[in-house]
Amino acid sequence: MSTLTKTLCAAALAAAALLSPLAARAEYPDRPITLIVPFAAGGPTDAIARLIAKGMSENLKQTIVIENVGGAGGTTGSARAAKAKPDGYTLLIGHAGTHAASVGLYTKLPYDPVTSYEFIGEMGDAPQILVVNKDLPITDLKSFIAYVKAKDTQLNFGTAGVGSASYLGGVMLNSALGTNVPPVHYRGAGPAMNDVIGGQIQYMVDVSTTALPQIRGNTVRPITVLRSQRIASLPDLPATPEEGMPGLDFSVWNVLLAPAGTPRPIIDRLNVALRAALADPTLAARLAELGIELPDEARRSPEGARAHVAAEIQKWVPVVKATGVTLD
Repeated sequence: MSTLTKTLCAAALAAAALLSPLAARAEYPDRPITLIVPFAAGGPTDAIARLIAKGMSENLKQTIVIENVGGAGGTTGSARAAKAKPDGYTLLIGHAGTHAASVGLYTKLPYDPVTSYEFIGEMGDAPQILVVNKDLPITDLKSFIAYVKAKDTQLNFGTAGVGSASYLGGVMLNSALGTNVPPVHYRGAGPAMNDVIGGQIQYMVDVSTTALPQIRGNTVRPITVLRSQRIASLPDLPATPEEGMPGLDFSVWNVLLAPAGTPRPIIDRLNVALRAALADPTLAARLAELGIELPDEARRSPEGARAHVAAEIQKWVPVVKATGVTLD
């Protein structure tokens, strides 16, 4: 074999070696993808994940399998995802609790909400709605504030547990109003809502996905949506700025993540699939039925989602720390 021939062969082998990883990435995904939902099946985060996963599967031409890994306010599943192989076949849905408030709540958080992950994009916001027992003399936010300030520690608000969205919503209300209404923790939002209906507790702040059925069934009275503007599923319910509380803004955003180190071409492919799912009118209508508001265009990008989560951490840590509650 001549020197020229040897040189050409070596060059061909080198080119093949360089192209093979790119070819492998171009074939992604070539097997089912696992999406970890760090909460039990049937909850609001699970509902959003399943709808989005279905839409993305159609674009990716590959199945996305939901794996519910509950425990420790969502941190157990989030930690598992952070430690997974960064190959695009294990994803995670994080939200305001697992990836913002958790920083102030847990003394030994087993992951960093920003650096332990690659951000794909945000999936949808579940606005928080303040609901009260129907027998209370409360019809709007003004009368709610007057009632709570007059009775304060004589009252209770319900939560689905420390670190849950309903807990954070109640804590935010206390912080904004300067009150100290104590929480009553339940094993889920459902039992808490049942006690609001029954009058054992006076109110709770619940995500739209679980509050809407009770509001539509007229079993509780909605007071306001903790958001900068009204939501499509409850167009007659005022948002907090209309009630004189512009800073009272809390939607449970949901973000799609992959383990840190996942190659950028894979992140970009997943982002294309996520955007396609969110642009589907049928899926958007189904999300709207659940009270889910779509994220703006900026937050649908990896960079926008990362920046938003980083800002949310700065917002939530002081609020959570002010409660004095910490978890290991």
